[in-house]
Amino acid sequence: MKVHPIINKISQKVLSVLVALASVLASFYGTPAHAEDLYVPDYQAMAEEIVILVNEARAENGLNPVYMVPVLNEAGLVRAMETAGYFSHKRPDNSSFATVFDEYQISYKAAAENIAAGSSTAEETFNQWKNSPNHWKTILNESYTHMGVGVYYDPDSDYWWYWEQLFIASDEVFEGQTLPERYKVVPAGFGDIDGDGVITSLDYTLLLKLIQKKVVLNDLQIESADCMRDGAVTIADAIVLKKYLLHFYDDLPRYP
Repeated sequence: MKVHPIINKISQKVLSVLVALASVLASFYGTPAHAEDLYVPDYQAMAEEIVILVNEARAENGLNPVYMVPVLNEAGLVRAMETAGYFSHKRPDNSSFATVFDEYQISYKAAAENIAAGSSTAEETFNQWKNSPNHWKTILNESYTHMGVGVYYDPDSDYWWYWEQLFIASDEVFEGQTLPERYKVVPAGFGDIDGDGVITSLDYTLLLKLIQKKVVLNDLQIESADCMRDGAVTIADAIVLKKYLLHFYDDLPRYP
């Protein structure tokens, strides 16, 4: 799947203005200035925003979210840097993009790659992929479970900004895997799994879905779902929560 880079003219114009401003500052103060010195991108935040946008789109289409994985981010950055000089799903040595997984000893059952260039924000880049049927199909592939994102900026290249998405399907639990959230759900305590400050049947339903692996929750929600405080979320926690809702118990946690 070959993707042709799309130059974001507005972003290019903004950066050109920054370059001009840098030159003016240099003439006034007698010290060299560069556009990139005026704005230092938060690449981690940009990568997380891509994952958030992906998972919001997947949720809208009834799909489970994909985990963001540090080692996949590292592999993604390698590929983003490579596309700055060779914009292709082939690597500079003409091997498949998937060979980057071998370098990082990443196991997978299926894999895909989305690349983009020219846009300076996560939202603009995501919209490039959204408006491309093949890229969008990859983002909404229900089999993928984990992803990595690479963001690379090279002012001496043709398109300046380069973006990479690496998707894999895997049963493995990767070190540091996480689900970036735009607004993190923070439960008020045990049983308040949806984070609305009260314990209701909605929390019970969410707990059952968690046990059945029909929903992915953040670490604080999982801790709140462990009503028995035994370090695991099982059907026993659902029984305790149900009895609490039926007023058999006055407080949580309470062992049956």
